[in-house]
Amino acid sequence: MNALKSSALVKKVKIKLVETNKMQLAELEKFLEKKENQKINEETFLEMAKPINFSFSLEKCSRLLSHHVCESLDSYTQQSQRYVKMGAGAFIVPAEIKKLGEGIEKEYTELNNELLELYNEMTQIKEGFAGRKATEKDYVYGIKIEDGRYALPISIMTNVFITMNFSKIINFYKIMKRAKFAESEELLSKLDEAIGEENIVKKINEFADNDCVDEKKIIEFEKMNFGRISEKENCVLINSFENPLLRSGLGALTSTNAGTPSTILEGWEKEHKKEEKARGVTERVLNYGHESIVEHARTTFGLMMSLTCYHQFERHRLPNNIRERFEEIPAKSEVLIPEAVKREKELLKKFEGIVKKTKKFREKLGEIGEKKAGAYLLLNCDLLKVISSTNTRIDREVMCERLCNNAQWEIRELYEKKLALLKKLAPVIYDKIGPGCTRGPCPEGALMCGKIIEVRKKYGVMQ
Repeated sequence: MNALKSSALVKKVKIKLVETNKMQLAELEKFLEKKENQKINEETFLEMAKPINFSFSLEKCSRLLSHHVCESLDSYTQQSQRYVKMGAGAFIVPAEIKKLGEGIEKEYTELNNELLELYNEMTQIKEGFAGRKATEKDYVYGIKIEDGRYALPISIMTNVFITMNFSKIINFYKIMKRAKFAESEELLSKLDEAIGEENIVKKINEFADNDCVDEKKIIEFEKMNFGRISEKENCVLINSFENPLLRSGLGALTSTNAGTPSTILEGWEKEHKKEEKARGVTERVLNYGHESIVEHARTTFGLMMSLTCYHQFERHRLPNNIRERFEEIPAKSEVLIPEAVKREKELLKKFEGIVKKTKKFREKLGEIGEKKAGAYLLLNCDLLKVISSTNTRIDREVMCERLCNNAQWEIRELYEKKLALLKKLAPVIYDKIGPGCTRGPCPEGALMCGKIIEVRKKYGVMQ
């Protein structure tokens, strides 16, 4: 079972099990009650768990915890800081801060309040506004909440609704246990209670505790690639197959050709037409609309983005990502401030001032070995390094959404840089990638930007 290390954790955090297959849970529990079944291994348990689905809501947790939850790659919906405005006092005081004494807790609370005050000042709505959704002109300073949120810390409260297959539960527990925050331990403790079946809970924790991942070695290895990413070089191609076209072409012919991939390749090489053949096959099959062949073209990129952007990024459930540990992000690192804030000189001065104070506080906590406590005062404008390995089919799907004019500006700019690098790598595969309106009618409907001709011209598509 998960014993909470500190009872000082904010009491507002709630777990509510909304719905589960109670009958199937009861059947699994009854099966595990038998003595001869109590020694089943993890793989057997996971197979038995596949028919069971469950949902739960995580309420009034921090954004720090919700990032870990969202990284479990299951189905979730989170309260959006792009649409929901944060009010005064909307942050948690975690156990990691409380244990350091009243002085530290007071300083932490004052910083959170100051950040929220700045956020609310920047995002003031003009008097008389009665619309449903404010536009830039409806804000006193022209700073929408999607830009104002860059000033918010990840101690801010949020709500997350999660649905998953029960076979994912052990991996979820492992992710939470690796996080090693009191808040993540509280989450698991409450999930234990919500599941409520003694033998099932015992098995889940037994398997999760037997996690063989060596976090220290992983961090040591990750730093080798993280060193290649910087504020100036925030989108770096780390590696790819030498010839992505060749792999896509072989993938296409494997489906329709009686010969094996190796004999097809030998034939191309004998004719000295390997590149030409691969290009022709790939182009032809992509024009048919069969995009599965480009799954064989894989790339690994190093990316640097704000925590605001990372929230957008992780929504795509990309399975092969590694990121810096939140507690390991240097306090002295740069931040990303939206242009809308930079235009307002007085607000910019306040923004830079509170960022400096917050970083100084995190630095002080780091010096006394309390980096995890300091992680709660990471700001949405702080920059995070990510290594992401994807196949081209996934890239095409993500870019269809993120290159859109309606996409959040930072992630759109990041994917524009990535696409430019990909086009140099394999033009045939990447030249026709663009937002949804380059492949048909604008998918945004009533929210369309009204610049469809411009956008199609930008991406080399005229319809």
